Amino acid sequence: MSNINNYGVDMNKKTLTELSFSAVKELNDEVAGTCSGGRVNIYEGINFQGRGITFSRGDGNLVNNNFNNVTSSIIITGNERWRFYKNANFRGPFITLGPGRYRTLARGVNNSISSLRRLS
Repeated sequence: MSNINNYGVDMNKKTLTELSFSAVKELNDEVAGTCSGGRVNIYEGINFQGRGITFSRGDGNLVNNNFNNVTSSIIITGNERWRFYKNANFRGPFITLGPGRYRTLARGVNNSISSLRRLS
């Protein structure tokens, strides 16, 4: 048996994918989004002006954050895409946006977002 750092890991006839380490854990969506830099900033004014709020996972009802139907610009960082819904609880018409800076939103989307979620 070969020990790595006294953890008693048996490397004999095993590939790295077959090994399991108790120190390695699966990350939940929020932690993974934060670690990967996957965040979205939404702003009430065009050109990222006015109040803003940041999400790393999403929100099913922007009323709770006093941000319902006021989003006019968006910044998405990381490599994730985000989906923005007209209605609360991820319902109704939606648009999907990838990483970037959206200084203003199209008619029908501007001031009409009620929920959002990060896509994997």
